[in-house]
Amino acid sequence: MFVDVHCHLDHPYYNDKLDEVIERAKKAGVKKIITSGTTPSSNRRVLELAKKYECVACSLGIYPADAIATEAMQQTETLRYLEPFDVDKELEFIRKNTDQFIAIGEAGLDNHIIPDKLEEQKKHFEKVIALAEKTNKPLILHTRKAEAEVLDMLETSRIKKANLHCFGGNMKLVKRAVEFGCFFSIPAVILRLRHFEDLVKRVPLSQLLTETDGPFLSPYKDGRSEPAHVVLTVKKIAEIKECDEQETQKIIFQNFQKFFLR
Repeated sequence: MFVDVHCHLDHPYYNDKLDEVIERAKKAGVKKIITSGTTPSSNRRVLELAKKYECVACSLGIYPADAIATEAMQQTETLRYLEPFDVDKELEFIRKNTDQFIAIGEAGLDNHIIPDKLEEQKKHFEKVIALAEKTNKPLILHTRKAEAEVLDMLETSRIKKANLHCFGGNMKLVKRAVEFGCFFSIPAVILRLRHFEDLVKRVPLSQLLTETDGPFLSPYKDGRSEPAHVVLTVKKIAEIKECDEQETQKIIFQNFQKFFLR
């Protein structure tokens, strides 16, 4: 019983192969896939995917870079893919559809895609946190190059359930997040990146989840990731923790149930 708590099934890469991807996941034993929205158009697509596939749930998000994007930014080569939108309107849409999704995310802060804009992003992230507090929904968090700042904001909030997706912070920040009660979703790229091995060593198994961030962060150098790859992640976590693989699988699925369903 495997679970992928964070991927992007609405990504164009999956357009002509999604049925096959879902079928491979089912055959691998994946019982639940959470596909995460990031923008107004993405949020609506993942809602439809959750209705279409029984094994798919969705989270609705406010991607930090898109939240502060402008039409001028879209004119640059590196930022042309961003989708500027009215954050307040989208938060209201999310609020009105609370019964249609399992979590809020992905959301958070990003100091990589658009550097030196954290203060502007924080204003929007504060609104996301407030909505999560009001709706009692878990948060799936993006923290790239802004891990400390995200933790600062969590620690002054009333958030009870925060999942750090692909957390890239140092081990001092990992320790701090563990003590706060954060969960960490580990991507299949753990097979290639030592950072995630070190993270797994330091985080209790009771606070670990599995994800793929598909189609990104593939366990294979020149490949694309998909939900079936969480099987590889569980195997690696069991190896690192020196635990029985089936027991590791069971605990991680129980973590999923505890975090998202209770």
